[in-house]
Amino acid sequence: LPKLFGPLRERYASRPGGYTRVLRIEPVKEDQAPSAILELVDGPKDMRFAITAKTIAAAREKGHQINDMTAANIAKVTKFRKNADTELEDMVEKFERLAAEGDEGVEEVKKKKVYPELPRSR
Repeated sequence: LPKLFGPLRERYASRPGGYTRVLRIEPVKEDQAPSAILELVDGPKDMRFAITAKTIAAAREKGHQINDMTAANIAKVTKFRKNADTELEDMVEKFERLAAEGDEGVEEVKKKKVYPELPRSR
């Protein structure tokens, strides 16, 4: 509870609403049920912020210009975040460094077992 009235209150004090985001992801269980991530926006582990930074890094690597969709996403993820420009540039540089090393930083997600193994009669 102290975290709610401390750092989280300060982070969202100037924000008029929209404190959470639902991101749909690949199913994580073998039954293929829909899965999602519920996250607080503008936090240190903001998924949209990271995806936007990775998109910028990929565009720079290929020599492409930033398209309208990416520009809109940059505006969204930096609107209410303090030090947004420097944090975004730091993350873009991190993704550029990972790409240069050949490490995308992605691990394969193993599907979780839902159904028990049944003994076979034969």
